[in-house]
Amino acid sequence: MPRKLATNFLAPIFQAIGLLSLFLPPSVCHAQGVARDALACFPADTQQVAYVNLAQLRSLAEYPQIRPYLLNRQFRDFQDFLRSLGIDPERDVDEVMLGWRGAGTDRPGMMGRAEGRFDAEKVLRLIVRQQLPIREYQGHELYPFGSGEDPTDIVFVFLTPSSAAFGRLADLKDLLDTRAGARPALDTNAAFVEWEAELEGTAPQWGISTGKAASLAAGPWLAAGGKQTLDPSVVFGPIEAVLYRMDWGGGVTTHVSIVCQNEASASALVQVLSLLRSASPAAGASPLPPAVATLLEGVEVHSSGSRVELTTTAPMAAIDQVLRGGS
Repeated sequence: MPRKLATNFLAPIFQAIGLLSLFLPPSVCHAQGVARDALACFPADTQQVAYVNLAQLRSLAEYPQIRPYLLNRQFRDFQDFLRSLGIDPERDVDEVMLGWRGAGTDRPGMMGRAEGRFDAEKVLRLIVRQQLPIREYQGHELYPFGSGEDPTDIVFVFLTPSSAAFGRLADLKDLLDTRAGARPALDTNAAFVEWEAELEGTAPQWGISTGKAASLAAGPWLAAGGKQTLDPSVVFGPIEAVLYRMDWGGGVTTHVSIVCQNEASASALVQVLSLLRSASPAAGASPLPPAVATLLEGVEVHSSGSRVELTTTAPMAAIDQVLRGGS
């Protein structure tokens, strides 16, 4: 998957541990309608989704401290893209749902849905002024971020005055085809719908990653420092999905729910995590990067049926070290 997120928008097991979450009760969380809408227009081969309620995060007193951690590279690219269209992401965008297409597709890529307040006429004026090409597809005008000729350019489309979609041209066309009913959507996957319903409204940030996507993302991450002794395909093989939910604060509590194939595979995973947790990072016994191994020492791990539940609390400084490379 190109330009993988190595921050809060990526959710393999250990990365999610290094991220955040002090769970807000559903009554506190804002509406998260873009998540359900995204499942209805993301193609069925989407392997990973990540949701963020920017409006809710901006309302927190801690937001000035949160912001540097929130703005990972890909999210900064998205914000720069919006600014180039005359849209202020700090004011005009309330919710974002990202989706990644996983292994087994001929064009793995990223796409997204955003809810907020979009001035389509202002965007059109800027596009015309910059003499950028405007494409038409499925009755919509597509606005490029860049020349519009590079297949990796991000393209933006207004669905309504309060709703937009974006992604590489090929992925965005597939999203529009799916939205029009010409392709199967992610909401035809009953398990994904169930996981989304479980997470929606629980926190301002959450995400879902299939086991295959988590394995691919975790491979280079587990190899940090050149001492990988864990085979991600073995560790993640019996995992159907990784679900996480998160919130920011001075200290960060994280909860990750790992959905395994059965109770036996959940018990086996608990044993693997327990061994990793007991390996001393100071003595160099852990196969994980030192910062991650240190965080893992404080993780509470238990299985519940076919699920493995992980909870930990860490200061932002420790999380930042993990996000910046974990070594």
